[in-house]
Amino acid sequence: MPRKPKPYFRKQTKTWYFSTGGKQFNLGKDREAAFTKFYEMMADQECLTVSSDTLYDLSQAYLDWVQANRKANTYDKHKHYLASFIGSVGKRLKPVGLKPFHLTQWTNKDSWNSSSRHDAISIVGRMLNWAVREGHLSSNPIAGIKKPKMKRREIVYTAEQWIQIKAHATGPLIDLIDFLWSTGCRPKEARTMEARHVHEDLVIFPPIESKGEADSRVIFMAPEAKNIAQRLIKLHPTGPIFLNSRGNAWTKDAVVCRLRRISRKVGFRVIAYGARHSYATNALIRSVDTVSLSHLMGHKDTRMINNYAHLSQNTKFLLQQAIAAQGS
Repeated sequence: MPRKPKPYFRKQTKTWYFSTGGKQFNLGKDREAAFTKFYEMMADQECLTVSSDTLYDLSQAYLDWVQANRKANTYDKHKHYLASFIGSVGKRLKPVGLKPFHLTQWTNKDSWNSSSRHDAISIVGRMLNWAVREGHLSSNPIAGIKKPKMKRREIVYTAEQWIQIKAHATGPLIDLIDFLWSTGCRPKEARTMEARHVHEDLVIFPPIESKGEADSRVIFMAPEAKNIAQRLIKLHPTGPIFLNSRGNAWTKDAVVCRLRRISRKVGFRVIAYGARHSYATNALIRSVDTVSLSHLMGHKDTRMINNYAHLSQNTKFLLQQAIAAQGS
Protein backbone atom coordinates (compact mmCIF):
# COMPACT_ATOMS: atom_id res chain seq x y z
CA MET A 1 0.00 0.00 0.00
CA PRO A 2 1.57 3.36 -1.08
CA ARG A 3 2.54 5.73 1.66
CA LYS A 4 0.48 8.90 2.04
CA PRO A 5 2.37 12.09 1.26
CA LYS A 6 3.31 14.34 4.12
CA PRO A 7 5.43 17.46 4.56
CA TYR A 8 9.16 17.09 5.09
CA PHE A 9 11.85 19.60 5.94
CA ARG A 10 15.17 20.08 4.12
CA LYS A 11 17.95 21.55 6.19
CA GLN A 12 19.93 22.62 3.13
CA THR A 13 17.23 25.02 1.97
CA LYS A 14 15.44 25.42 5.32
CA THR A 15 12.22 24.81 3.44
CA TRP A 16 9.22 22.45 3.76
CA TYR A 17 8.19 20.26 0.82
CA PHE A 18 5.95 17.34 -0.02
CA SER A 19 5.86 15.02 -3.01
CA THR A 20 3.01 13.27 -4.81
CA GLY A 21 2.53 11.82 -8.26
CA GLY A 22 6.22 12.20 -9.00
CA LYS A 23 6.09 15.95 -8.40
CA GLN A 24 7.63 17.98 -5.63
CA PHE A 25 5.80 20.96 -4.12
CA ASN A 26 7.43 23.82 -2.21
CA LEU A 27 5.50 24.69 0.97
CA GLY A 28 7.69 27.54 2.19
CA LYS A 29 9.94 28.02 5.20
CA ASP A 30 7.38 28.54 7.98
CA ARG A 31 6.24 25.23 9.51
CA GLU A 32 2.70 26.26 10.43
CA ALA A 33 2.07 27.94 7.09
CA ALA A 34 3.59 24.94 5.28
CA PHE A 35 1.22 22.46 6.93
CA THR A 36 -1.76 24.73 6.25
CA LYS A 37 -0.81 24.96 2.59
CA PHE A 38 -0.24 21.18 2.47
CA TYR A 39 -3.76 20.40 3.72
CA GLU A 40 -5.26 22.94 1.29
CA MET A 41 -3.44 21.36 -1.63
CA MET A 42 -4.32 17.82 -0.60
CA ALA A 43 -7.96 18.85 -0.42
CA ASP A 44 -7.79 19.89 -4.07
CA GLN A 45 -6.47 16.71 -5.69
CA GLU A 46 -7.58 17.81 -9.14
CA CYS A 47 -5.43 20.91 -8.85
CA LEU A 48 -2.43 18.77 -7.94
CA THR A 49 -2.86 16.54 -10.97
CA VAL A 50 -3.39 19.15 -13.66
CA SER A 51 -1.25 22.08 -12.48
CA SER A 52 2.10 20.59 -13.45
CA ASP A 53 3.08 23.55 -15.62
CA THR A 54 4.82 26.52 -14.08
CA LEU A 55 3.45 30.00 -14.63
CA TYR A 56 6.38 30.59 -16.97
CA ASP A 57 5.42 27.53 -19.05
CA LEU A 58 1.82 28.72 -19.23
CA SER A 59 2.89 32.22 -20.23
CA GLN A 60 4.92 30.89 -23.16
CA ALA A 61 2.09 28.67 -24.38
CA TYR A 62 -0.40 31.49 -23.96
CA LEU A 63 1.79 33.96 -25.87
CA ASP A 64 2.07 31.48 -28.74
CA TRP A 65 -1.73 31.40 -28.86
CA VAL A 66 -2.02 35.21 -28.71
CA GLN A 67 0.53 35.60 -31.50
CA ALA A 68 -1.46 33.22 -33.70
CA ASN A 69 -4.92 34.57 -32.91
CA ARG A 70 -4.62 38.27 -32.05
CA LYS A 71 -3.15 41.43 -33.57
CA ALA A 72 0.55 42.17 -33.33
CA ASN A 73 0.09 45.09 -30.94
CA THR A 74 -2.02 42.89 -28.64
CA TYR A 75 0.73 40.29 -28.63
CA ASP A 76 3.38 42.92 -27.88
CA LYS A 77 1.36 44.30 -24.96
CA HIS A 78 0.76 40.83 -23.47
CA LYS A 79 4.40 39.86 -23.96
CA HIS A 80 5.57 43.03 -22.19
CA TYR A 81 3.38 42.54 -19.11
CA LEU A 82 3.85 38.77 -18.83
CA ALA A 83 7.64 39.08 -19.09
CA SER A 84 7.49 41.60 -16.25
CA PHE A 85 5.19 39.29 -14.26
CA ILE A 86 7.46 36.26 -14.63
CA GLY A 87 10.43 38.43 -13.74
CA SER A 88 8.67 39.26 -10.48
CA VAL A 89 7.37 35.81 -9.42
CA GLY A 90 10.16 33.71 -10.95
CA LYS A 91 10.15 30.90 -13.49
CA ARG A 92 9.54 28.10 -10.97
CA LEU A 93 6.31 29.28 -9.34
CA LYS A 94 3.30 27.10 -10.19
CA PRO A 95 -0.29 28.33 -10.50
CA VAL A 96 -1.31 26.59 -7.27
CA GLY A 97 1.15 28.80 -5.41
CA LEU A 98 -0.01 32.07 -6.95
CA LYS A 99 -1.67 34.40 -4.47
CA PRO A 100 -3.11 37.93 -4.77
CA PHE A 101 -0.13 39.36 -2.87
CA HIS A 102 2.15 38.26 -5.73
CA LEU A 103 0.23 40.58 -8.05
CA THR A 104 0.14 43.37 -5.50
CA GLN A 105 3.90 43.25 -5.04
CA TRP A 106 4.48 43.05 -8.78
CA THR A 107 2.28 46.03 -9.72
CA ASN A 108 3.33 48.24 -6.81
CA LYS A 109 5.60 50.39 -8.95
CA ASP A 110 5.87 54.16 -8.85
CA SER A 111 6.12 54.25 -12.64
CA TRP A 112 2.74 52.52 -13.07
CA ASN A 113 -0.54 54.37 -12.66
CA SER A 114 -3.85 52.69 -11.83
CA SER A 115 -4.56 52.01 -15.51
CA SER A 116 -1.23 50.21 -15.97
CA ARG A 117 -1.88 48.12 -12.85
CA HIS A 118 -5.38 47.30 -14.09
CA ASP A 119 -4.04 46.21 -17.50
CA ALA A 120 -1.25 44.13 -15.94
CA ILE A 121 -3.55 42.16 -13.63
CA SER A 122 -6.14 41.75 -16.40
CA ILE A 123 -3.59 40.19 -18.75
CA VAL A 124 -2.44 37.68 -16.12
CA GLY A 125 -6.10 36.87 -15.51
CA ARG A 126 -6.69 36.32 -19.22
CA MET A 127 -3.72 33.96 -19.37
CA LEU A 128 -5.07 31.91 -16.47
CA ASN A 129 -8.62 31.85 -17.88
CA TRP A 130 -7.17 30.64 -21.18
CA ALA A 131 -5.27 27.91 -19.27
CA VAL A 132 -8.56 26.77 -17.69
CA ARG A 133 -10.31 26.64 -21.08
CA GLU A 134 -7.43 24.68 -22.58
CA GLY A 135 -7.36 22.19 -19.70
CA HIS A 136 -4.02 23.20 -18.20
CA LEU A 137 -5.74 24.27 -14.97
CA SER A 138 -8.89 23.29 -13.15
CA SER A 139 -9.51 26.84 -11.93
CA ASN A 140 -8.11 30.33 -12.02
CA PRO A 141 -6.23 30.86 -8.71
CA ILE A 142 -6.86 34.63 -8.78
CA ALA A 143 -10.47 34.59 -10.01
CA GLY A 144 -12.37 37.52 -8.56
CA ILE A 145 -9.26 39.51 -7.64
CA LYS A 146 -9.99 43.21 -7.25
CA LYS A 147 -8.24 45.33 -9.86
CA PRO A 148 -7.38 49.03 -9.61
CA LYS A 149 -9.79 51.29 -11.46
CA MET A 150 -8.82 52.48 -14.91
CA LYS A 151 -7.65 56.07 -14.92
CA ARG A 152 -10.05 58.01 -17.10
CA ARG A 153 -8.46 60.48 -19.45
CA GLU A 154 -10.49 63.48 -18.26
CA ILE A 155 -8.92 65.96 -20.66
CA VAL A 156 -10.66 68.34 -23.03
CA TYR A 157 -9.25 71.54 -24.51
CA THR A 158 -10.81 74.91 -25.13
CA ALA A 159 -10.20 76.65 -28.44
CA GLU A 160 -7.74 78.96 -26.67
CA GLN A 161 -5.79 76.03 -25.23
CA TRP A 162 -5.62 74.38 -28.63
CA ILE A 163 -4.12 77.56 -30.07
CA GLN A 164 -1.41 77.36 -27.36
CA ILE A 165 -0.74 73.72 -28.20
CA LYS A 166 -0.46 74.49 -31.92
CA ALA A 167 1.91 77.37 -31.21
CA HIS A 168 4.45 74.97 -29.72
CA ALA A 169 4.01 72.15 -32.23
CA THR A 170 6.59 71.93 -34.99
CA GLY A 171 7.21 70.04 -38.22
CA PRO A 172 5.12 66.98 -39.17
CA LEU A 173 3.50 66.90 -35.73
CA ILE A 174 1.30 69.83 -36.76
CA ASP A 175 -0.43 67.82 -39.50
CA LEU A 176 -0.98 64.89 -37.15
CA ILE A 177 -2.62 66.86 -34.34
CA ASP A 178 -4.62 69.00 -36.80
CA PHE A 179 -6.06 65.82 -38.28
CA LEU A 180 -6.94 64.50 -34.82
CA TRP A 181 -8.62 67.77 -33.87
CA SER A 182 -10.70 67.99 -37.05
CA THR A 183 -11.82 64.33 -37.24
CA GLY A 184 -12.00 63.11 -33.64
CA CYS A 185 -10.39 59.85 -34.75
CA ARG A 186 -8.35 57.66 -32.44
CA PRO A 187 -4.64 58.55 -32.42
CA LYS A 188 -3.72 55.05 -33.57
CA GLU A 189 -6.07 55.37 -36.56
CA ALA A 190 -4.24 58.49 -37.72
CA ARG A 191 -0.81 56.93 -37.09
CA THR A 192 -1.61 53.83 -39.18
CA MET A 193 -3.64 55.53 -41.91
CA GLU A 194 -2.45 54.85 -45.48
CA ALA A 195 -3.41 56.11 -48.93
CA ARG A 196 -5.33 52.88 -49.59
CA HIS A 197 -7.68 53.75 -46.73
CA VAL A 198 -8.70 57.11 -48.24
CA HIS A 199 -11.76 57.29 -50.50
CA GLU A 200 -12.73 60.87 -51.35
CA ASP A 201 -14.10 62.32 -48.08
CA LEU A 202 -13.83 59.05 -46.18
CA VAL A 203 -11.13 57.04 -44.48
CA ILE A 204 -12.18 53.38 -44.37
CA PHE A 205 -10.38 50.74 -42.32
CA PRO A 206 -11.55 47.18 -43.13
CA PRO A 207 -12.82 45.09 -40.19
CA ILE A 208 -9.50 43.25 -39.75
CA GLU A 209 -7.77 46.63 -39.17
CA SER A 210 -10.54 48.14 -37.04
CA LYS A 211 -10.98 48.14 -33.29
CA GLY A 212 -12.96 45.02 -32.37
CA GLU A 213 -12.43 43.54 -35.87
CA ALA A 214 -16.20 43.33 -36.36
CA ASP A 215 -17.08 46.21 -38.70
CA SER A 216 -15.31 48.65 -40.98
CA ARG A 217 -14.25 51.88 -39.31
CA VAL A 218 -15.22 54.96 -41.28
CA ILE A 219 -13.70 58.37 -40.55
CA PHE A 220 -15.54 61.31 -42.08
CA MET A 221 -13.20 64.08 -43.19
CA ALA A 222 -14.25 67.71 -43.17
CA PRO A 223 -12.43 69.92 -45.74
CA GLU A 224 -9.45 70.70 -43.46
CA ALA A 225 -8.79 67.03 -42.74
CA LYS A 226 -9.31 66.07 -46.37
CA ASN A 227 -6.75 68.67 -47.50
CA ILE A 228 -4.19 67.32 -45.05
CA ALA A 229 -4.77 63.75 -46.21
CA GLN A 230 -4.59 64.57 -49.93
CA ARG A 231 -1.39 66.58 -49.51
CA LEU A 232 0.34 63.82 -47.52
CA ILE A 233 -0.81 61.07 -49.89
CA LYS A 234 1.07 62.80 -52.71
CA LEU A 235 4.20 62.72 -50.57
CA HIS A 236 3.70 59.21 -49.21
CA PRO A 237 1.65 57.09 -51.67
CA THR A 238 2.53 53.86 -49.87
CA GLY A 239 2.67 53.06 -46.18
CA PRO A 240 1.52 55.39 -43.38
CA ILE A 241 0.97 58.97 -44.59
CA PHE A 242 1.77 60.63 -41.25
CA LEU A 243 5.55 60.45 -40.86
CA ASN A 244 7.88 62.18 -38.41
CA SER A 245 10.78 64.43 -39.36
CA ARG A 246 12.99 61.37 -39.86
CA GLY A 247 10.59 59.87 -42.38
CA ASN A 248 9.36 57.14 -40.04
CA ALA A 249 5.79 56.34 -39.06
CA TRP A 250 4.79 57.90 -35.76
CA THR A 251 4.82 55.55 -32.81
CA LYS A 252 2.70 55.98 -29.70
CA ASP A 253 5.77 56.67 -27.58
CA ALA A 254 7.12 59.25 -30.02
CA VAL A 255 3.85 61.19 -29.96
CA VAL A 256 3.69 61.00 -26.16
CA CYS A 257 7.27 62.30 -25.92
CA ARG A 258 6.59 65.28 -28.18
CA LEU A 259 3.36 66.18 -26.40
CA ARG A 260 5.07 66.01 -23.00
CA ARG A 261 7.47 68.68 -24.16
CA ILE A 262 4.54 70.84 -25.19
CA SER A 263 2.88 70.17 -21.81
CA ARG A 264 5.87 71.68 -20.01
CA LYS A 265 5.70 74.78 -22.19
CA VAL A 266 1.94 75.45 -21.96
CA GLY A 267 1.54 74.51 -18.29
CA PHE A 268 -1.19 71.88 -18.70
CA ARG A 269 -1.24 68.22 -19.72
CA VAL A 270 -1.35 67.60 -23.46
CA ILE A 271 -2.30 64.15 -24.77
CA ALA A 272 -3.37 62.95 -28.20
CA TYR A 273 -6.70 61.66 -26.90
CA GLY A 274 -7.51 65.17 -25.69
CA ALA A 275 -8.26 66.12 -29.29
CA ARG A 276 -10.79 63.28 -29.54
CA HIS A 277 -12.47 64.29 -26.28
CA SER A 278 -12.61 67.91 -27.43
CA TYR A 279 -14.11 66.91 -30.77
CA ALA A 280 -16.96 65.07 -29.04
CA THR A 281 -17.59 67.83 -26.51
CA ASN A 282 -17.59 70.57 -29.17
CA ALA A 283 -19.90 68.52 -31.39
CA LEU A 284 -22.50 68.24 -28.63
CA ILE A 285 -22.22 71.95 -27.84
CA ARG A 286 -22.90 72.59 -31.54
CA SER A 287 -26.04 70.42 -31.28
CA VAL A 288 -24.77 67.37 -33.19
CA ASP A 289 -27.10 64.56 -32.12
CA THR A 290 -25.64 61.65 -30.14
CA VAL A 291 -26.58 59.04 -32.75
CA SER A 292 -24.67 60.86 -35.49
CA LEU A 293 -21.79 61.59 -33.13
CA SER A 294 -21.48 57.93 -32.14
CA HIS A 295 -21.01 57.06 -35.84
CA LEU A 296 -18.46 59.84 -36.30
CA MET A 297 -16.52 58.57 -33.28
CA GLY A 298 -16.62 54.95 -34.43
CA HIS A 299 -18.92 53.55 -31.73
CA LYS A 300 -21.80 51.11 -32.20
CA ASP A 301 -24.15 52.96 -29.87
CA THR A 302 -24.42 56.23 -27.95
CA ARG A 303 -23.34 54.95 -24.53
CA MET A 304 -19.63 55.52 -25.13
CA ILE A 305 -20.24 59.19 -25.97
CA ASN A 306 -20.51 59.90 -22.23
CA ASN A 307 -16.88 58.82 -21.84
CA TYR A 308 -15.68 61.49 -24.24
CA ALA A 309 -18.08 64.42 -23.90
CA HIS A 310 -16.99 66.41 -20.85
CA LEU A 311 -19.78 68.94 -20.84
CA SER A 312 -19.56 69.25 -17.05
CA GLN A 313 -16.35 71.22 -17.63
CA ASN A 314 -18.15 73.78 -19.80
CA THR A 315 -20.16 75.79 -17.26
CA LYS A 316 -21.05 78.52 -19.77
CA PHE A 317 -22.75 76.03 -22.09
CA LEU A 318 -24.59 74.29 -19.23
CA LEU A 319 -25.85 77.65 -17.94
CA GLN A 320 -27.25 78.35 -21.40
CA GLN A 321 -28.91 74.94 -21.37
CA ALA A 322 -30.39 75.61 -17.93
CA ILE A 323 -31.92 78.84 -19.18
CA ALA A 324 -33.26 77.06 -22.28
CA ALA A 325 -34.74 74.30 -20.08
CA GLN A 326 -36.80 76.91 -18.25
CA GLY A 327 -38.01 78.43 -21.47
CA SER A 328 -36.38 81.76 -20.65
